[in-house]
Amino acid sequence: MSKIGERLPFVSTSKTQTSPTGPKDVSPQQWVDLLGSVLPTQSVTKAAPASTFAAQAPGTSGTPQPPFGKEILPSALGPLRDERLAACIDKAFREVFKGERWPSGPERSKWMDFARELRNKNPEITAEEVRFAIQDKLRLERDGLDAHSPANTDRFISEALAWVHQCYDEKAPPPTAADMQHWRAFAADLMSKNPKTTPEELKYAIIDAVRAKVLGTDAVTPENIDKFIQDAVKWVTQCYDDKEREATPAELKEWRAFAQEQLKKDPEISPEHLKYAITDAIRAKMTGTGEATPLNIDRFIEDGVKWVTQCYEGQERKPTAGELAHWRDFARKHQKANPDITPEALKFAIQDAIRVKATGMDGTGSTNIDQFIQDAVKWVSFCYEGQERDATPEEMRRWRAFANEKKKENKDISPEELKFAIQDAMRDEKMGTDAPASNRIEDHIRAAYGWLIYLNEAGPSQPSSEPTPNELHEWKKFAEKKLKETPEMTSEELRYYILDSLRTAMANS
Repeated sequence: MSKIGERLPFVSTSKTQTSPTGPKDVSPQQWVDLLGSVLPTQSVTKAAPASTFAAQAPGTSGTPQPPFGKEILPSALGPLRDERLAACIDKAFREVFKGERWPSGPERSKWMDFARELRNKNPEITAEEVRFAIQDKLRLERDGLDAHSPANTDRFISEALAWVHQCYDEKAPPPTAADMQHWRAFAADLMSKNPKTTPEELKYAIIDAVRAKVLGTDAVTPENIDKFIQDAVKWVTQCYDDKEREATPAELKEWRAFAQEQLKKDPEISPEHLKYAITDAIRAKMTGTGEATPLNIDRFIEDGVKWVTQCYEGQERKPTAGELAHWRDFARKHQKANPDITPEALKFAIQDAIRVKATGMDGTGSTNIDQFIQDAVKWVSFCYEGQERDATPEEMRRWRAFANEKKKENKDISPEELKFAIQDAMRDEKMGTDAPASNRIEDHIRAAYGWLIYLNEAGPSQPSSEPTPNELHEWKKFAEKKLKETPEMTSEELRYYILDSLRTAMANS
């Protein structure tokens, strides 16, 4: 079972699963996270998902064909050609206007000049970077955020009032003449104080000011303090009692006095800080973190055991009598060692200690090491083989020896560090990144091609995911050059560098 608090990969996708058509937008960080985990490999020595596609492809001919219809070579990483800049303009218009309009002749000339200027400033700029730069400016023009005008300011005000009232009052009445007059004056005052305010900055300043007024965080007044109390009581009772209610007269009296005390301590406190001070105090009282009484400590223990068992055993339960005694003793010792500890900090210390014990993170003994190995094998096999399994006796023997070697190398290694060292070593072995970078260059190139084929939804129907001999040769030279420039590069770093470069070259071609 997946466990909260542990590092998890993106879940691998079955090769037989039907995916929606069309390319996927994946961030650079996701390429890094996903490479090698989406397509399961068949063995430690088979690190390239490309081979999976090639093996499944029906009717693959003996003559290698470019996987993407044309060869993708490192030379595409050079300055963008004008035709590629033109394609970036079309893609940007498609993204912003969803096909409803396209650039006119003068507009296309304007955007080509803009794109060429970007290329001149940075010859290595990618097609994706050009497209996003054009898209950003197009959106500003579309939304009236490219220039100041009375009409744009009125639109910012109307949209802000509608959005804020919809969010907080669940209705969006049209703005009154008084509303428009008030916020026009606000906008004019803001512009006079800071003439360099951009239209976009003005838009969000108006939204923030409208929201502050609706929430009462524009000023500390008796009315707003009462609003802070009512909002806090409603929020806390909804969260912790599953039923929202208003503050009682006694609660209003109590929390008004609390607010006045806060104002005495800090006369400059902002309305928003006062609001959250009230909310935090009400939450602390209702959840038992206002005071570390024996009754509240038992509540901390019960909450901790319920949360941990729900997360790690799949079923919530209450602590046993033995557990209550054990964790009460832990709380007493923790308070003695930390006399200034707050009730909330004690609560989370108890919860963390319960979780540490439940996950075997309380020591690096043989029992815990075996648990680390089993957890790692289950995680890696699920990600890279598509099915979770237990460790074999041979794997247990080998990884116990690995763990003991790690403990010899670092006598102060923490249980968590040891756990992830085992997991990372298994993952590196499965991905083929455990060897020196120079040993796996061709594997990494094939893996990058296989992953990008998957990303573009070609799947097993793709005639081949193998790079052509020329592509393999050129990318190998490209990787070897990088290794000469950066000899300290690890195999995993090279793998991601090739993937990133190949994807950029594909977009630039």
